[in-house]
Amino acid sequence: MSKMIAKSSVAGFAIFSMLFGSGNLVFPLVLGKDCAVDWPLALVGWIVAAVLIPMVGYYGAMLFDADRSRYLSPIGKPATHLLMFIVMMLVGPFGVLARIVNVAFGGINNLAPSIPIGLFSAIFTAITVLIAYHPGKIVQIIGVIFTPLKFGGIAAIVIGALYFGGPISDGVVSNIPTTQTLLTGFNMGYQTMDLLASLIMAGEIYQYLKNALPEADRDDKRKLLKFTGTACLIGAIILCIAYIGLLLIGAQYSAQLSDTPPEAILGKIAELSMGFSASWFVSIVVAVSCLATAIILCSVFTDYIHVDILKKKTNRTIVLGLVGLTMFSISLLGFGQICAFLGMILEKIYPALMVFIGCRIVYYYAVINRK
Repeated sequence: MSKMIAKSSVAGFAIFSMLFGSGNLVFPLVLGKDCAVDWPLALVGWIVAAVLIPMVGYYGAMLFDADRSRYLSPIGKPATHLLMFIVMMLVGPFGVLARIVNVAFGGINNLAPSIPIGLFSAIFTAITVLIAYHPGKIVQIIGVIFTPLKFGGIAAIVIGALYFGGPISDGVVSNIPTTQTLLTGFNMGYQTMDLLASLIMAGEIYQYLKNALPEADRDDKRKLLKFTGTACLIGAIILCIAYIGLLLIGAQYSAQLSDTPPEAILGKIAELSMGFSASWFVSIVVAVSCLATAIILCSVFTDYIHVDILKKKTNRTIVLGLVGLTMFSISLLGFGQICAFLGMILEKIYPALMVFIGCRIVYYYAVINRK
């Protein structure tokens, strides 16, 4: 039993690390800064959009064995292929992957402005591609190595900022009307795109969870779903802890962050609370956080192009190299332009996808599970 708990914990930590990338590190701070004293209300909307809904997405995918064709079958094959193509492009090198590079660069640039984005992006991309070269070991590498560094680092930053900083000033006025705070938290939460990420990353987690079960239990759907539920719960708890801390310090230092670019807020908070030397630590934490998500997204996108689009007619290494090259090129556009592009598309597809996934879960328990 203890062995299974340990394995579900590794999977839960991996889920956290896969989801907690660029937007997850930046947007809670921006939300806390903008909402100031109203941050608890914004947090409710944020957790619904950035924690609850993605975890439901993970679980829904597991009900259908993380088989996207089965999961999306009601919309038909042409629409399924089109939807997956759009999703993959958004979370891949044309969207999230490129945004991740910019967030990592934001932390470094705050300390060393002389480092050009091109050089940083080339190095970051190279590291991502090298680790993504071994897809079978990604979940374990992320769950065992990257997540403790990421979670521990973020916890240290939040605790340090809270300890050295003062309470949120009553004189700080929210930039958002109180009546719109909850909705603002929700809208900003779905810009993390974690529901889309859960749709495409579920296969990696599913395979890990299935292999972690004793061989005799691997075809037992109930045990697998129980195992999945535990991993999702652990991942959700860790995410909530991280988000509460980030929103709180964003609100706490809101008065001093008015002119700070979104991708540089965490470094600025560390500098304000603990001094300039702490910014180096922040930069490392940001880089590790971004790298963990970049690795899994790069691997998943590469496999999608290699298997689904090219039908394995091209060597995976070549595809991986081209994905890295595209990631590098798009990252040069900058954080603001990439986010504006993603936001425009997300407004159209995200609500529909939430309703669809809810319907598929209801269908599974109302129809398939009763057969």
